[in-house]
Amino acid sequence: MPLLFTIITQNQQNIESAEALANEIIETLGNGTSMQLIEPYHKFADSYAIHLEKIVPTEDPTVLIHLTLALADTLVSPWLVNYDSDSKKIDLIYNNAEYTQKRKPAFHAILWAEII
Repeated sequence: MPLLFTIITQNQQNIESAEALANEIIETLGNGTSMQLIEPYHKFADSYAIHLEKIVPTEDPTVLIHLTLALADTLVSPWLVNYDSDSKKIDLIYNNAEYTQKRKPAFHAILWAEII
C-alpha cells in the first residue's frame, strides 16, 4: 500500500537544496521510497514542495497506522493525527514550530508535511 508524503520546505534558495533534502528523507524512510516530484511552492519565498511515495508491505489497517506513525517520527515530531474509522485511513500533519523536534539537522528545512 502506498503512503504519500507532501513536504513543504523553507529556506531553500534553489532546487538543488530541495533535492538534497529529498534524498536525505528518502534515505531515512528506507527501501520502497521514491521521489514523485519537486516543484517550487509559491506560497512562501524560497520554498519547494517535495512529493514522495513509500510502499509499505501491508494492507492491515492496524499495522499500517503503526508503521505510518513510526515512519513519521523518523523525520520530525510531533504530528497531528486524523483517523477515519469508517475508511480505516490515517492522515498526519506536521507544522514546524519553535519546540518541534527534527531528527536530523537537514530536517530543520521542513516547514510543513502531510502523510496520507
